[in-house]
Amino acid sequence: MDKKYATEEFLVRWMAGELSQEELDGFLASDVHRQLVRIDQAMESLEKPEIDVEKALALVTSKNKNTKKETPVRKLWWLPAIAASVALLFGAFNYFLGNKTYQTGIGEKEIVLLADGSTVELNANSKLSFKRFGWEEDRAVEFEGEAFFDVRAGKDFTVKTTSGTIKVLGTQFNVRDRKNIKIQCYEGTIIFAPTLLHLAPFTLNGGNELISDGATLQTRVISQRVPDWKEGFSAFVQQPFSDVLEELALQFPITLNVNGINTNRQFSGKFSHNNLESALKTTMEPMGIKYHISEDKRIVTLSN
Repeated sequence: MDKKYATEEFLVRWMAGELSQEELDGFLASDVHRQLVRIDQAMESLEKPEIDVEKALALVTSKNKNTKKETPVRKLWWLPAIAASVALLFGAFNYFLGNKTYQTGIGEKEIVLLADGSTVELNANSKLSFKRFGWEEDRAVEFEGEAFFDVRAGKDFTVKTTSGTIKVLGTQFNVRDRKNIKIQCYEGTIIFAPTLLHLAPFTLNGGNELISDGATLQTRVISQRVPDWKEGFSAFVQQPFSDVLEELALQFPITLNVNGINTNRQFSGKFSHNNLESALKTTMEPMGIKYHISEDKRIVTLSN
């Protein structure tokens, strides 16, 4: 899209009939004009003041054909109306071409339905963003956190993360992009292109997962059909206890006071997302760690 046509100053000149014929021809052939026409069509279904782009264009084109140009003094009476129209048009332009964002907090989960019927189930403390308009031409989202994607067949579907870009056609997969990225492919095939330049794009088939430590990529077979968090729990296999504490702080609105606890020890087990007391008992007791919950259930203090 040619951004010079999407400025408020240019739109004011367009509606005022002050464009040269060369500028007008370029504008008519631009993506900006096509998007404005689409916005006008989309806004026809809204109970708001309509913006008839084609009618405005016809009037402006007629103005451009006049041989005599009005003086700036004679134009002053209609400039406020043009300014108001452009402000409304520019606001609608930014709204429709802006991003729609969904974000979950600690312990929250949310299901997002996309325009093509694809769904994204967000785990706690995650963020999904995509363009409000033109989804059919560009199925792309920006993502942080963890989510389960159920993508309908169609054009390429792209997930952009801080760790790299995932491209699919139609598939089911889970992405966890926090300290490092982990991708679990349950159905279909995905291609992961890491941000790190020395790592080549990697193809992952259904029934496998891809784990990155920031420098290398490793794969292994998975047996479950959905990620653990969708079943309401978090599971760990020989992982540092610090990972367990981080996950507890994602699923429950708590602050953990570690007090010299060795968080590098390995932990294997799981905890439920439904109850804080139960989660603490199943993670702390096997490690021989004592815990105390404050009265407001916001602070958990650990001790040996």
